[in-house]
Amino acid sequence: MLSKSYSLLNFLNRTHTPAFRHGVGSAAFAGTLAVTGRPSIARLVRTQFMRDETKYGFRLAGWVLRRGWPGVETVTDDFFDFTLGAEPGDLDALEAFIAHRSRALPEHLWRADDLFVRAARIHAQLDAGAQDIETLQADFRAHADALLPFISSAHGEVSGPSFDREGDFSVEDAHTALRDLAVALPIEQWRWYVISGTFLGIVREGGFLAHDYDIDVGVTFDPERPEVLDRLVEALGRSPRFVVKKLDHAQTVIKTGPSRFAVERAPALVKLIHENGINVDVFVHHLEGGRIWHGSSIHRWENSPFDLADYTLAGVPVLGPADADRYLTENYGDWRTPVTQFNCTTGTPNLVITRSFRSVALFLTRLAHFAHGDPAEYAKLRATLVEEGMLRDVDGILRLERDI
Repeated sequence: MLSKSYSLLNFLNRTHTPAFRHGVGSAAFAGTLAVTGRPSIARLVRTQFMRDETKYGFRLAGWVLRRGWPGVETVTDDFFDFTLGAEPGDLDALEAFIAHRSRALPEHLWRADDLFVRAARIHAQLDAGAQDIETLQADFRAHADALLPFISSAHGEVSGPSFDREGDFSVEDAHTALRDLAVALPIEQWRWYVISGTFLGIVREGGFLAHDYDIDVGVTFDPERPEVLDRLVEALGRSPRFVVKKLDHAQTVIKTGPSRFAVERAPALVKLIHENGINVDVFVHHLEGGRIWHGSSIHRWENSPFDLADYTLAGVPVLGPADADRYLTENYGDWRTPVTQFNCTTGTPNLVITRSFRSVALFLTRLAHFAHGDPAEYAKLRATLVEEGMLRDVDGILRLERDI
């Protein structure tokens, strides 16, 4: 089994030649078809490689190998949403594949996968403009309630040994990417700032963390001037050193009436890949209800509003939260104690559960994984989901309190 490492992610992040994309994509198509017997899924896997979404392509192929008859664990990737990019016909094929494999898989596993498919169907309908999703919502809730009895308590010891990852983060590559980012986005003009693990590295280590994977920076969204973010993305697109992989949006499902829903979207993440393979995540920060939040389509982290102060990272002048202790305590709790295995779900006290069906499916999948392999992480996540009001405990059995 491959170990998650900076070197592996660096390779997956890089831009690959057309010959590589066609060769690997064709091989992935043949392998997926042999495992699933479903051309739609095979095409879905191949498409990722053809679009140079190499990391997602390998993750999707790895999910097929884990769930299919080979049962091969190529890399630990327990919380992967395999439905992203799937069309309605693909979702039907994925559901049929899961049903076909259900007798060979642990029940909590295939039920969690099945819930992902149902969440994806709802979001596809909402994206298409549908508002009345009562039937799909009831179906989603029924399948969530069928999964919850299998994950209402922890079932045994930690599954398998836990190894600390070697500190293989390329500081030299990170220095280069940071310097090029400062050229592409002059800080005096764009006022970007370092956040999360990158900021933790400055304060605690005086540089990049040896066990990091990427560079995290933030920008503040001005709702009165939304075009500023567009110009920032355009400036990054003009840089010869970066590829703008995607602009991710936070998605919040809101109730607009009895059994009627809509999706509110807010720009959340500009994902960059430097030519040397370093991943740079530019998180868009929003001020809302006296809190400042950032996240992705699934996650959301909240902080107290913060002023910015001057720092230096790898010789590059940068900005960061002025009250470093408050910011890092909100993000990590005991931030002074180094860890080499970090979980962004249970290791961040400021996590807020996003109101979306995909988010519910993801967090129930994580809870299912921890219930059958990591009692300590299970207890922390279970408490968070109950406290956040997503789940309720009824005589020791979890029930879905809300599905958004």
